[in-house]
Amino acid sequence: MSSSVTKNNQHGVTLVELLIAVVLSLFLVGGILEIFISNNQLFRVQEAQSRVQENARFALEFLPRNVREAGFSGCRPIEQMNVQSIADAPMPAFGAASAISGHEATTTSAWAPVLPASISGTVIGGTDVLTIQKGSSCGATLTGNLGASDASIQITAPNSCGISPGDALMIADCEDAHIFRATNVLTPSGGTHTIAHEIDSNTSTHFCINQTGGAGACGTGNAKLYSFDAELLQFTSVTYFIRTGFGGRNALWMVDNTVAGSAIEMVEGIENMQVTYGIDTNADDIADSYETADNVTDWSQVISAEIRLLLETQEDSITTGNQTYTYNNTTLSATDRRLRRVFTTTVGLRNRIQ
Repeated sequence: MSSSVTKNNQHGVTLVELLIAVVLSLFLVGGILEIFISNNQLFRVQEAQSRVQENARFALEFLPRNVREAGFSGCRPIEQMNVQSIADAPMPAFGAASAISGHEATTTSAWAPVLPASISGTVIGGTDVLTIQKGSSCGATLTGNLGASDASIQITAPNSCGISPGDALMIADCEDAHIFRATNVLTPSGGTHTIAHEIDSNTSTHFCINQTGGAGACGTGNAKLYSFDAELLQFTSVTYFIRTGFGGRNALWMVDNTVAGSAIEMVEGIENMQVTYGIDTNADDIADSYETADNVTDWSQVISAEIRLLLETQEDSITTGNQTYTYNNTTLSATDRRLRRVFTTTVGLRNRIQ
């Protein structure tokens, strides 16, 4: 009699083995999730840093450029020019005391000097305001002398200034300058552009040295007749300030002081702007002190400006905790988890430094 042994093959896994596999899988999935979350947060931080740097780079490109060019009026410094304006309002006065100016935030709801009506009620409390005025050259020169009864000027073509009706313009030689508003720009003919400055947007049809009587009246012998040596410039008067942007956070805005209701958002994510001004009291082209706007007694002595910008990310939950940072010589602690960076630049006024 013979007997046989039957070998049974194992089917499936035991409960212990299953539990071990589940635990190992959980560790693996947890590790993958941790890597994903870490990489995602790192990506958000890097993207936020890039956006902050991009916004700062843009702001620190056009702000310093405008400060450097403040007061430009052609062949001579504005301090040595006789500048008149015949343009209807709004058109600010242009001179040595207004090439650069500002408003210091003395409290969270007050500024010195007092804010102009064009931005009053919109500026974020505790932030400074900066105004720049200048002529911008575009290579436009007169093709001939102005006539005593001519309310138009002719400039060389092409019309590189892109002049349009309503634009604020300045005509200047090395002695005088006049600010006016273009009322019509005629199609080029014979290599010239003809720019009219009629009475409907100006107080005179002529460039009066001393205006007398009503609108359009010039005293005898007081009309300036510009010649070939005169240059046509675009007149710029802009004010930069911090206001709530379209994204609901603070942003840098600009208003054109030659046009009513012209405020536009320039750069998002700029939480604060502080400005101090370099004062040269002895005409040696060196700033003797840096003062806030409320302490500047003579704006014609300003030869530089230090601009400090505080930028933030639009998105919250970027940092792992509330960030501590130093801005305007004060250490602050954020109340949210936005990423903040401070950027500072000091710029000289090219037209006041020899």
